[in-house]
Amino acid sequence: MKKNKIFMMIVYLLVPIIVAVISLSILAKFFQNDENFYLNQSQYFQTNNFVSNYMSTLSSYANQLIYNNEVFPITYDGEIQISYMNEEDSNHHYIDSNIQDHYILICYQNKALTNVELTMETNTIEKIKNYIASQENAKKANILAGNIEADSEIILNKALKYYDDFENTYYTIEGKETAYRYYGEESDNDIEESRIPVRKYINTTIQDFAIYSSYKEALVYNTDLLVVRELMKNYQNLAGNIHLILPIGMVLLLLMFFYLVIVIGRTKKEGEIDMNDFDKIPYEIIWTVAMFAFAMCAAMINIPKHTDMFVSMLISVYCVAYIVCAVLFHTTVKRIKARMLIKSTLLYICVMWFVKICQKIKDILGIWFDKTTAGMDLVKRLILAMIGYLIISVILMAMMQGFGFLLSGVLGIYLFSKIVRRIRDFAKMEQHLKEMYEGTHPEDLNVENFTPEFQNSILYINDISNGFENAIQEQLKSERMKAELITNVSHDIKTPLTSIINYVDLLKKEKIENDKAKEYIGVLESKSQRLKKLTEDLIEASKASSGNVKLKMEKINIVQLMKQAIGEFEDKFKASNLQVITKFESEEIFIYADNRYIYRIVENIFSNVAKYSMENSRVYMDIAKKGEKVYIDIKNISKNTLNISEEELMQRFVRGDKSRTMEGSGLGLSISKSLAEIQNGELSIKIDGDLFKVELCFDLVK
Repeated sequence: MKKNKIFMMIVYLLVPIIVAVISLSILAKFFQNDENFYLNQSQYFQTNNFVSNYMSTLSSYANQLIYNNEVFPITYDGEIQISYMNEEDSNHHYIDSNIQDHYILICYQNKALTNVELTMETNTIEKIKNYIASQENAKKANILAGNIEADSEIILNKALKYYDDFENTYYTIEGKETAYRYYGEESDNDIEESRIPVRKYINTTIQDFAIYSSYKEALVYNTDLLVVRELMKNYQNLAGNIHLILPIGMVLLLLMFFYLVIVIGRTKKEGEIDMNDFDKIPYEIIWTVAMFAFAMCAAMINIPKHTDMFVSMLISVYCVAYIVCAVLFHTTVKRIKARMLIKSTLLYICVMWFVKICQKIKDILGIWFDKTTAGMDLVKRLILAMIGYLIISVILMAMMQGFGFLLSGVLGIYLFSKIVRRIRDFAKMEQHLKEMYEGTHPEDLNVENFTPEFQNSILYINDISNGFENAIQEQLKSERMKAELITNVSHDIKTPLTSIINYVDLLKKEKIENDKAKEYIGVLESKSQRLKKLTEDLIEASKASSGNVKLKMEKINIVQLMKQAIGEFEDKFKASNLQVITKFESEEIFIYADNRYIYRIVENIFSNVAKYSMENSRVYMDIAKKGEKVYIDIKNISKNTLNISEEELMQRFVRGDKSRTMEGSGLGLSISKSLAEIQNGELSIKIDGDLFKVELCFDLVK
């Protein structure tokens, strides 16, 4: 949208006109709905509004008589106390002060209150009554014991519904005549505290009051009201069209507002704002001048007795106020667009000046502190900084008192933020080291995000982290190559091995008479089968360690599976004269696993037990539930001394039989551990002398 100065000026001229039309239409509509605004004097005294104001005035006087009568001038007529309200107090408590010559006397028990002036002719109740009744051309309106005596028909007919305004509850304290307001039920504490002196509670109704009053059906001449009334009559046509004026005017104002916001400050250069010298004046100064102008406008609005003069004065004040608002709006939009609204304030200038001074002081103290603490560790630097802060705080508070206390607080917050930042940096370093320890490789730390004290440490940590990552990658690469080598070699061996086994079977079927040849064929068969088993174990170990195993998970009764395995290995256990002792917590303990692979784990363990257990010894097999876990323990006594650690024995190709005189590949435990882990279980071993213990752990399924 292009900026057109002439069009923008037209918009600025149209805005006050539209605002004035909308405001006048709303005011005219408001006064049009006020049924009493255009009434003449005789009509007003026949309205419900008059009766309401009249009765509210009487109830206000009644409250003053009960609760506040002692603050007015007082005389006594025998035992009756008469309180005289002056004109100012009377108008303050009188709701409709526009009625001329309105006099009231209200009596309650031994008290009376009146707005009649105290003279020798009005110093008794009877004299006040006579004074009120003697007013020329006045209408009386008395309420005696709830009965109305009035010259006005509307008061006679409608005053009754306002009798509830005279109902009240108050109490007096024994020995005092002063009345106190009572607002609700008392608590037990209030009753306890009020036993001495005793409170006496009284309820009032309209029947308890005697009210004498008179008034003239004439309003006090109110020039302001008449001028406004006459002015509003001229704009009744606007009130009739407000349903069109209001929406159209608001839409036009919104469009003009958005247009001005867009074009104000725009120049031919993209992104440049037209800022003149006026826009660089501090914002508070402009607002101070504007507030002074508004105050002058408010002081000028003194409604004259002539309508034309009032209109001229109102237009002048409106134009001045609008010009001030337009200037404020124009410069504010410019400053916001140029992002200078805050920066152009005196407060911002003073704050920045103060910040620069503090920055210079901080830089000087920082250089001095760095030179003084050169070579010190972080803890000593921190202690020295705290001592320095305490000394500076004491000096500031001693020299500047309250302001010094404020400066000390600001300095403390700054120092605290520095300490917090260093603690945060230390926590980030610790978290990074923890991630490295857990095996994850976090991204390198950015040296620039840390304070100078930690930057060298960050460089060292990044170097160590990268070294760890390289070592881990190399190890993973090596393991991957080992697994691939084992798999490939095993597959390559498997084909010729199958041929060897087949040819051995063919040789066995031949009728060979040579016993030596038969012996050689037996050896070939035994070794080829052992080689076949080793090859199968290698392939299975490779699959298990890489997780390349298809599982069929199901709910398994581990007790039943163990009993089945014990039965199948019974002959092997008897061959070594092993006594199996079982201890199962119950007959049904379920886990979630693959039946084939869980049996393979048990088979590997039992095979080791049969091979390596001391003959004529006992083997203990326990199954127990502990919380949400199932623990399977298998313990036996080794026939050979176990001079090896648990970690070594779990590695591939490591056997407890160092001499390797017995068959076995050294892969059984490694395979079992991998198979247990891929089924969300754990396998661990413990060696205590010659005691060998295998522990399996799985989640309990209920």
